[in-house]
Amino acid sequence: MRLLDTFGQPAVRQQWDTVLQQGKLPHAILLYGEPGSGILPGALSLANDILCSTPVYGKACRKCPSCNRAQKLIHPDLHFLLPLAGSKSLSIEYYDAWREAIGANPWMNVFQWTQFSDVEGKQVDIHKEDIEQVTTNLSYESFEGGNKVLIIWMSQFLAKEGNRLLKMIEEPPAQTYFILVTNQREQILPTIRSRCMQFFFPPISATEINSLLINLYHTDARQAEQITLESVNDMGTAMALARNSIVNLKEELTAWFRTILNRKPNEIVTWTTRMAGLEKEEQKQFLLYAIASVREILHENSDRNIYSHQTGSREMFKYMNEHFNPVVWQQVVQGMQSGYEKIARNANTKLLWLFLTITIKNTLSAYRLQHINT
Repeated sequence: MRLLDTFGQPAVRQQWDTVLQQGKLPHAILLYGEPGSGILPGALSLANDILCSTPVYGKACRKCPSCNRAQKLIHPDLHFLLPLAGSKSLSIEYYDAWREAIGANPWMNVFQWTQFSDVEGKQVDIHKEDIEQVTTNLSYESFEGGNKVLIIWMSQFLAKEGNRLLKMIEEPPAQTYFILVTNQREQILPTIRSRCMQFFFPPISATEINSLLINLYHTDARQAEQITLESVNDMGTAMALARNSIVNLKEELTAWFRTILNRKPNEIVTWTTRMAGLEKEEQKQFLLYAIASVREILHENSDRNIYSHQTGSREMFKYMNEHFNPVVWQQVVQGMQSGYEKIARNANTKLLWLFLTITIKNTLSAYRLQHINT
């Protein structure tokens, strides 16, 4: 699996190679970064290194039977804890869906995982029964006589249940490794974080995303360039756009800002009603995309040369950048972040989108450049 060598984070891979070569890899590792930064492909790559029966300078050979099984996610000593719906659900029961999901998009977010596991729209968590099942399995001897690995994907869903893992992380069974993966590091118990070697995954560069799309997923070069611009350093979004598996974020964001700028009450109501009708995870995904777009496109456009593709959305952003005081965008981002948090807390989304749209409209009006007003 070429993905294990090419997950868009060459600097992180280099750090691991040094640690592995020195034989100093600890038994608990925490990988954290924004959605689409490669934390899951990175975890799978590191797990393969740990499970390889004939490593070369600590790094997986990618050729032995252990590597072959690890790459197919069928290694008997590779375990997973996954966010699931239903307190009696066990991760092992979802391994087939998990393999399918990773095969389709290893950069996926939680919402995309819920689609594969058929629990879309339901609240997911990592549950007590699942933790107890996995810790029992880890206490046994390894099937192949070597190392054992537990990957805890989206480990922020452990919440207080993380205490059930704490003792095992402090005093792990022989040859047992824990890899925690999260995009909300602060939600993990401090007692667990302090016992892990932590690796930060920065947003993947546009160059890396373009390279992955072309070389790993065989995307047409022109299409890859456009998707790279739209993905805003999120490889998960890039994959979803490439496969048309999520709402068209670019078009929806353009429609939203046009609605805000037109200031027609009926259009505002129509758009907010449509957005509120989407699944909450889709709404959260849209807000994350909007936040990243405002930050990256409007604040750093001189570095990115964003107007090289004169699509509708680029023209819209160009117009907004030229007509409003740049200080307004921090307030807009703060409003979007607040909206994201409220959706996560199960707010009434129809009222939330109406309030957020009107608030941004009024904020922009207050910061319209003077020469435009006159």
